Amino acid sequence: MTEVLGNIVLVGETGAGKSSIINMIAGAELARISNGAAGCTFESHSYVLPMHGRNFKFFDTAGLNEGEMGTVERSVAIAQLYKLITRLDGGINLLMFCMRGPRIKNATHQNWKIFHEIICKKQVPTVLVVTGLEHEENLDEWWWKNKAAFEHQGIRTDDTACITATRGKLRRDGCRVFDDDYEQSLAKIQNLVLNRALHRPQFVNGINWFYEVTRKIFFFFQWTTIREAKEIREIADACSMSNEETARFKEVLAESWL
Repeated sequence: MTEVLGNIVLVGETGAGKSSIINMIAGAELARISNGAAGCTFESHSYVLPMHGRNFKFFDTAGLNEGEMGTVERSVAIAQLYKLITRLDGGINLLMFCMRGPRIKNATHQNWKIFHEIICKKQVPTVLVVTGLEHEENLDEWWWKNKAAFEHQGIRTDDTACITATRGKLRRDGCRVFDDDYEQSLAKIQNLVLNRALHRPQFVNGINWFYEVTRKIFFFFQWTTIREAKEIREIADACSMSNEETARFKEVLAESWL
């Protein structure tokens, strides 16, 4: 049986490059990639992938903020991620927050607040991976130019990688346009995981915390007519859910606990 050293969960908007990062790490096309406006990942898929001789389980998740025409409703996608993170066997070792550059969207701050602050209680190491920077002259320089804008919105990461998740078009010499940046990007992702994922000696607190969160949600649904879990309201407020979206969010959460 393959020993897995930890769980890495990738979250982010549709088109942020989560599936492309999975394929980059795997060195093969394991995860489906969509070139359209709507995502192609309906639910979470896990992949056990080796990294410098050590195996980690990576979770590719449904895209957030797809809108009404998306593959997965926003409230449903958040509820699915909520359940995944709070019910993972062995807890979570690293949260990989993915976004597509070079423009910073308003939804970036909302999603960061939901997953890093509300769900993970700032107790899980969270790294930012910015994709779509293949046309930047210097990928890393993009972060230093934009770091202050992120911090102004309260986004303070444990580490950051500015990458390209595509090799680009084929050139006449048989290589692809962004091959060099792609290989450097893979090394950055590997370093993030190896350097920032929680190690086993620190894993007990992570498991205890997830048990507490799961227990809270369980009791919430037992007492649903009396009180509403604080986290539920905070998530709904953070992304400005309508009453209908909030009701759908609660409904999806409740399906596995009733």
